Amino acid sequence: MTIRNHGGFGGKGTRSSQQPRVRMRPLWISGVIALLLGAVVLIPSWSSEAFEHGRRSHGERKERSTGRNFAAQTDVQLYSRPSTSAPEWVSERVWSGQDDWEPFVAADRSSPYVYQMVTRFNAKLSGVFVRRSPDGGETWLPDQLVAPVNIWQADPQVQVSANGTVFVVWLDGPNWMSTLIKSSDHGATWTAPVVIAPSLRWTDHPWLLVSPDAKDVYVGLNEDDSYIATSHDGGQTFGTPFKTNGPTPGHWWDANGAAMAPDGTPYFVVIDFFLDYRGPASVYVVSSHDRGATWESHLVDTSQPPPGCSGAAGCDYGFLSTTAGLATDQNGRLLVAYHAGDVRRQSQKMWIRTSDDGGVDWTPRVQISQPNDDADNGFPAVVAGPAGGDFRVVWQGNGNGNPRGWDTYYRRTTDGGVTWSASIKLSNRATGAPYKSAAGYEFPYGDYLSLSVDGEGKNHVIWGEGTSYDGPGGAWYTRSR
Repeated sequence: MTIRNHGGFGGKGTRSSQQPRVRMRPLWISGVIALLLGAVVLIPSWSSEAFEHGRRSHGERKERSTGRNFAAQTDVQLYSRPSTSAPEWVSERVWSGQDDWEPFVAADRSSPYVYQMVTRFNAKLSGVFVRRSPDGGETWLPDQLVAPVNIWQADPQVQVSANGTVFVVWLDGPNWMSTLIKSSDHGATWTAPVVIAPSLRWTDHPWLLVSPDAKDVYVGLNEDDSYIATSHDGGQTFGTPFKTNGPTPGHWWDANGAAMAPDGTPYFVVIDFFLDYRGPASVYVVSSHDRGATWESHLVDTSQPPPGCSGAAGCDYGFLSTTAGLATDQNGRLLVAYHAGDVRRQSQKMWIRTSDDGGVDWTPRVQISQPNDDADNGFPAVVAGPAGGDFRVVWQGNGNGNPRGWDTYYRRTTDGGVTWSASIKLSNRATGAPYKSAAGYEFPYGDYLSLSVDGEGKNHVIWGEGTSYDGPGGAWYTRSR
């Protein structure tokens, strides 16, 4: 989610509401400067304007940075090793010893390239970084800053079209504007930034969806209402954002996942919250059958208010509220994974439901999380494999109900959600950073993780682990063998 951290990596930049001239540019110089600045501990400064906007929006929001990292205490492994808990996976590795938050991953199914993104802090600065692997995630080229920072950056996403074009979005300061760049040379150079919706400021985590031919780009924009912006020229220009919901005063809307059906229909899964989280949350699937000109919504499920998380430093009520992921397979079947509870302020289970009619009707929900009623679950991601009926789900949970013992889990179905593999624990290491132990990691670092499947059908997963909501923490990742 959005971070209210202020300062600049690599100097100040400005953003214009006009369409910028498209040009290609390398990012490595600003990335090196930012990495050097990242080691400097500065005095935090907070913008009262940003604070007031943040207070009226989503509770799942990082409001402060500790100004610390665990660089000297983190085991950063340059090469993969076998997992001790999952023979078909490599052991988890951490991106860096810096204070890295809410990462994202995308694999290029047309090449061996894999891309990762993260938001990185020190006490005053936050910048979004992207890095790329030319060998399927085994080794990584240097980190790149996506653009000069104007106050701060946060909430990155990356997607790769079928022709290998790489699209990146993030929130750009100072006014929380969703911004896009893309690359046609595996991330060596990037286009100039495009502001997706100049009329929508103070939004939250943008959600990106790209068509196989890289022409149609859809971005879910989160605010007091749910908006989706559409481009049909590869992200060079965007139309006026479409509001997908009716009047809902006192609510906040979050796009949590997106997928495109084989016929080109775009789908988003969107959560409707009460601003104070005291009322039920509703899970909707939103779709368009006219390439984004109009959108329709269908209810998937509802959840009672979430449990609290006061035992983790900085964690305000609402962090464990309902989130969801969505995918569609080669047959057009939709699968939504989400966590929800039937009792107020009690632990929530991870559920899946499927639909074969575009989200109008849904199968009864099926629990895929651990059977312990005291276990918290959250932050699912879903992706479809290359064959019909093949869906993979990852999420974070404290399987034994230990609030300081979290892990990252994976399950797969090959028959469209009827049966599921056993849960696999991807966070296999008990050491490597101060927040890891035999019980797991102390707390999720951020409220999103990410899953992608490459051209060989292998999984790539990345998530955040930390000491608490405030951190510090790091971005951990793994892949199937």
